[in-house]
Amino acid sequence: MQYFRRFTWFIAGRMILICVLLGMLVCGFFMAMNGANIYVVLNEGMEKRVDVILTRQQAEELNKYFHADFLIADEALEGALNGMSAYSDYNITGFDYQLTIEKLWAWPWDSYANCTVVERVPSISGSVISSRRSEVSERIPRWQGGRYDITLVKAGGQWKIIGMQQKTVLLEAASDSGEQLETEILVP
Repeated sequence: MQYFRRFTWFIAGRMILICVLLGMLVCGFFMAMNGANIYVVLNEGMEKRVDVILTRQQAEELNKYFHADFLIADEALEGALNGMSAYSDYNITGFDYQLTIEKLWAWPWDSYANCTVVERVPSISGSVISSRRSEVSERIPRWQGGRYDITLVKAGGQWKIIGMQQKTVLLEAASDSGEQLETEILVP
């Protein structure tokens, strides 16, 4: 009887250990899967947002990446689509976009994720619209980048950006040597 009890506890202990390890593997798999999906949504969605603000084209594609509540409340998008943007007088042909994800966390059982990103657009190319040549500068305004806290929600099996709060403003200015200088300003 004593050997049977030891054998039973040995098997039970190993089964518990195997279950814990399998649980950790499953949890890690879903965290990695959520992280990869969020990474793609952030990179493609934020770049598409900048593209729509600069060019005012294909705004309906933002629905793939952003929740409808966010799109309604985004002042930069609203200004661009209403012609009130600093880029309305320019025909933008291209831009360089950089997004750095500093922090990303999504529990596998949660439908919300939080992350911190740094967005920069170091260069924008284009020209003034011909009807506005005499009224505006030939120099395209620089993009005001920044550090953002972004909240994503998982709805219908798809991650979408639902909130974005700017923590700092990154102002880029070209130096005399041509290199980019970056100034960081805290947003209250």
